[in-house]
Amino acid sequence: MTTMQMIRVFGMKDREDGGNPAPVWLDADAMSADDMLAQARRSGHESVFVLKPADAAHALRLRYFVPRHEMEMCGHATVAALWLLHERGEWDGSATTIETLSGTVRGRFVDGMVEISQPSAVMHRVDDVLVAEIAACLRIAVGDIRGPVVNSCTSRVKTLIPLDAATLAGLQVDLPRVESLCEKLGSTGLYPYALVAGETATASARQFPKSSGYPEDPATGIAAAALAWGLRQRGAVGDAGVLVTVRQGEAMGSPSEIFVRLPAADAASQDCWLRGDARPMLADADRRLDAVAPRDEVTRARPSGHYASLSRAGDMLYTSGVVGRENGRIITGRLEGPGDVSNGQRAAMAAVRSLLHAVQHELGSLGQVRRVVALNGYLAASAGFTDHVQVMDAASKLLREVFPDSALPVRTTVGVSSLPGGGMVEVSMVLELQAP
Repeated sequence: MTTMQMIRVFGMKDREDGGNPAPVWLDADAMSADDMLAQARRSGHESVFVLKPADAAHALRLRYFVPRHEMEMCGHATVAALWLLHERGEWDGSATTIETLSGTVRGRFVDGMVEISQPSAVMHRVDDVLVAEIAACLRIAVGDIRGPVVNSCTSRVKTLIPLDAATLAGLQVDLPRVESLCEKLGSTGLYPYALVAGETATASARQFPKSSGYPEDPATGIAAAALAWGLRQRGAVGDAGVLVTVRQGEAMGSPSEIFVRLPAADAASQDCWLRGDARPMLADADRRLDAVAPRDEVTRARPSGHYASLSRAGDMLYTSGVVGRENGRIITGRLEGPGDVSNGQRAAMAAVRSLLHAVQHELGSLGQVRRVVALNGYLAASAGFTDHVQVMDAASKLLREVFPDSALPVRTTVGVSSLPGGGMVEVSMVLELQAP
């Protein structure tokens, strides 16, 4: 089943609002190029689609789309895809090879971060006539440009424009001119930057893309790699191996931090390594679930026999029944009378938490859920037990906490003589998903 999860990449570790969102579509082999473009348009972000490789030399294939077209390569989306595969246990973090339209990209997991390779940049200086046009487009004087303007390319050409920090922060770009100017430059984006005073190998930058469908980009990995090589050519970072830090998105209120590990100038391999923080972009429902059911305290529902935990049909998602567990152990016993209601409620809520985490894992986010349509409860109860409603009301209340704006689901509750593993309560659900 094709699933999508939003990953925020290159954010600062102490902030939730930074970085660049990347929709990652897993198992996307059945999607056409038109499907992928349509999804990128709906999201408004650079999107990555994970497919099986075309040959045995690669472990996977990635395709990248912005709202207007397909791209050869996208750094932050590649980091997002590998991070998600690692998080889901589908990649162990060892060195891997990725097929892209820009060529083979290598990936690895080092010190808690995904790193991807980029080749040594090809660079050439932009002539003065075009520099004057760049200044006009940025609405600054030519004299505000603090050094040579360079086209630098690892996977995609970026135009590096050195400024001072105040000029960079105050840019008021003539956005309608960016596309035609980039066409003249043979570039995919203007990348003005300023060295950060008092910090080693650190720059701030802003990206104005040629034709992505949005005016400015909060974090651009490929441009940061191109800039790192440009800083070496400029003599700003020396010839030893160095970790270059590029800050971006500050003017947009989405501060980002991108790291580029440059090799020593005389190293045999001239690839650099691009890295940065990655984490899920949580929907409100995900945050509410984490508040009532922290991930490390819940055993996610998994099949214990020859069946699937979840099955999707169109916009509907059906779950199998799950018995309530605590600390990985089934909550066992029978409901005999009113004194057992609290134990039944505990088991019912544990089962719902387990199912919601399974749904979250499958879909990438509970933000993909429109509503819970049906809730079914099966209670191991004696013939004289009559408090079924009170037991399952606790499960309904939990769903209301996670999805407070949704209508209550329909519900069926039955008493049974026994449940798998001696469980006390088993729960299943039917959910309606958001339209793609």
